[in-house]
Amino acid sequence: MPTSGKDARRGVLLALWAFVIWGLSPLFFALVNDVPPMEVVAHRILWSLPVIAFYAALTGRWQRFRQAGREGRTMLALITATAFISVNWFGFIYAIQIGQTAQASFGYYIYPIIAVLIGALVFRERITGLQWIAAALAATGVLMIAVDRGELPWIALIVAVTFAVYGVIRKMVTVGPLVGVLWELTLVSGPLFAYLWFVGGGVFFDDMRTALLLIGCSLFTGIPLVMYVEAAKLLKFSTVGVLFYLNPTLQFVSALILGETMSLPVLGAFGVIWAGVALYCYDLMRRR
Repeated sequence: MPTSGKDARRGVLLALWAFVIWGLSPLFFALVNDVPPMEVVAHRILWSLPVIAFYAALTGRWQRFRQAGREGRTMLALITATAFISVNWFGFIYAIQIGQTAQASFGYYIYPIIAVLIGALVFRERITGLQWIAAALAATGVLMIAVDRGELPWIALIVAVTFAVYGVIRKMVTVGPLVGVLWELTLVSGPLFAYLWFVGGGVFFDDMRTALLLIGCSLFTGIPLVMYVEAAKLLKFSTVGVLFYLNPTLQFVSALILGETMSLPVLGAFGVIWAGVALYCYDLMRRR
């Protein structure tokens, strides 16, 4: 929970930066659509690891990193968090590669609703009447999208649930954002190295353009994840959830840029969702 207005402002800025980076990432990942999704995830993580490790050493976090490795309960939580965020990463890349960026966006619209409920039920955060109305509007918009599609897309559900559970675990674990993300990248790096070895390096060595694009995927992993976790520790979980709507909205715009078509009911549903977001933000500002 924020201890001052300065902490709250810092948390909001960190969250916004993380969500802008993630929201626009489909435009970049679309450039590697011909690469198997597991290879994209592998390079996305493995090229992030040395950058985050170097920054951790540079800022004096290396001792805390080693200490966390000796804390059984902390490591169990981080292993669990790593499993959930890894599934989330794969589902997101897979959705983009099969032309379902909008469905991934839909999943991230579901997540903030889950976050508001978790904030109230798990973290005992006080949710005002206007905030409940805002959540209800957002839920209505999500329901409109589900009805238009005729079913709840399984990719959207996986994306929403895995990211929500990840956020809960990371908010509760007693380790800093940078150290936690470094451990997550470290824990998953072994299996990913093994996978790349198994496929003979994959397409990385096919040409220079593909190699550079795969290295560039790392920009959308470690850095925004550190920003997100730090924001989650500074702000209410429900507030982070509502701010998160910037992410799927930009993903939605990215889907339009990539040529995906949207029906009129879906466009109307996005309007309803944003009405809920605006109401929530108004309630936050009027109580300052």
